[in-house]
Amino acid sequence: MKKSKSRANSSWTGAGRMALFVLAAVGLAAPSARAAGPQGEVTFTKDIAPILQRSCQRCHRPDSIAPMSLLTYEQVRPFARDIKRRTSLREMPPWFIEKNIGIQQFKNDPSLSEEEVAKVASWVDNGAPQGNPADMPPPLVFGEAAAWTLGKPDLIISSPSVSMEATAPDWWGPIGETPTGLTEDRYVASIEMREVNDLKARTDRKTIGGLFIFHHLTFRMLSPGGDTETDAFQQWPVHEVGRNADVFDSEAARLLKAGSKVFFHSAHMHSNGTRTKGHVDFGFKFQPVGYQPKKPLRSLLTATSDLDIRGMEANQWFEAFSTLAENAKMTLFEPQ
Repeated sequence: MKKSKSRANSSWTGAGRMALFVLAAVGLAAPSARAAGPQGEVTFTKDIAPILQRSCQRCHRPDSIAPMSLLTYEQVRPFARDIKRRTSLREMPPWFIEKNIGIQQFKNDPSLSEEEVAKVASWVDNGAPQGNPADMPPPLVFGEAAAWTLGKPDLIISSPSVSMEATAPDWWGPIGETPTGLTEDRYVASIEMREVNDLKARTDRKTIGGLFIFHHLTFRMLSPGGDTETDAFQQWPVHEVGRNADVFDSEAARLLKAGSKVFFHSAHMHSNGTRTKGHVDFGFKFQPVGYQPKKPLRSLLTATSDLDIRGMEANQWFEAFSTLAENAKMTLFEPQ
């Protein structure tokens, strides 16, 4: 039996569906103040910079999605107390898997260990010293913001364009469809999604919303000449701000049929302070011609359909359960 739990006062930046089961995250309590701290003086160059490089700088750098850059000591120092607060509450880096329940070994897990959280707290509490510049690790080298992280896609499909005024209420709804242009069936090995817009520079909004107008965009495949899902059991990832590329299991790839269309059935749009027009590009990489999956792919949606959240009351729990009929491997999950 798989079990999912969520707290009503948790905050989410994305929306979507889960393949195999839905796991809604639980915010962890802050580490105990009595927890044993790191030995010796904790400095930025020796202790904090490596943590930021592994878990923070991918987003917190110029031209990326986070509102401030955390590449240098001079950039980090003004935000030291906020960094301590957010890491102690497990709000940053964003990783909503409970630390004391279930599977803990994930690829590219950016979350901090208890020791790392304690190091950050000790550093801040002792005045956030810079340390010896010779201890500073070499700076990371980042690719261009517009580059595909998985390499050049085999197929790029663009959603219809949408315009948002500088100041406007959020909008939800379908935005149309786009033909795939495929002349033969192909199995998808990975998909990467990114917003492309005419914004020249980040707006003055100090959030990720200063760069984008799409909060999220969901889609499904329509069969050739029809209006039905090509495979009701295939759940596709959701475009969300800051999402990594999705690489599918090599033994259970998703099928993209010849002549099919992509129907963008639910977009969440928001204004960013500047009139902006944009769309989302979907980059597909295919398995080799002739590839056949070895294992079936199924989706299991587990959710609480009706939530009765009481105001001004913390720690409210809602649970949902699903029973797997046979052994399964979880390849993708999406918080609802």
